[in-house]
Amino acid sequence: MDKTLVALNILTILAVVAGPIIALQIQRKLDRDREARNRKMWIFKTLMSLRATALSPTFVQALNQIDVEFNADNEKEKAVRGAWRVLLDHYVDLAHAAEPNSPTLLEKSIQLKTNLLLVMGRCLNYDFDEVQIKKGSYYPTGLGDVETEQNLIRRGLLNVLSGRARIPVAVFEEKFPAITIAPLKEPSAPES
Repeated sequence: MDKTLVALNILTILAVVAGPIIALQIQRKLDRDREARNRKMWIFKTLMSLRATALSPTFVQALNQIDVEFNADNEKEKAVRGAWRVLLDHYVDLAHAAEPNSPTLLEKSIQLKTNLLLVMGRCLNYDFDEVQIKKGSYYPTGLGDVETEQNLIRRGLLNVLSGRARIPVAVFEEKFPAITIAPLKEPSAPES
C-alpha cells in the first residue's frame, strides 16, 4: 500500500473520531459565552428597569454582581468595573455623609449611576445617550409618595420602640349624657 494512502486513511480516521469531539468542545464554549452574556444582560436590564428605584433589593443585587460577571480583561469590561467602583465609593461616602439627601450628593449619585449604565450599555452594544438613561424611566409620583410614607411610618415606629419618641395617651372621663331613643309607635290598623 502506498504511504500516501495510509496517511490519508489515518487522517480520515482521526477526522471521523476527533471531529465530533472538537465540535462538542466548540459548542460548549459557545454555550458558556452565551450564558455569560445572558448574565451580563440580566444585570444591565435590571439596572436599567430599576434605575428610578435605586433602593430596590433587586437593583442592589444586580450592582453587586457586576464584579463577578464583568470580569474579562478587555477594555470595555474594565471600564464597567471602574465605573462601578466609582459609584460604590460614592455610595460608601453617602452612608457616612452628614446630609446624605442633599441635592448635590443626590445629583452626583444620579450622574455616577448614569455613567455606569452608559459604559455598561456600550459594553453590551447598546446605544443609549445620557438623557435617555437619566430621564427615560417612569416612576409615578404616587409610588414615590407611598414609599416616602412607608419610610416615615417605619422610622416613627422605630423611634417609639427604641424609646426616642412617645405616643401620647389621654384618658377621658365618661361624662357623656345618656342617649335615649323613644319607642316606635306601632302603625294603626287601616280602617275598613
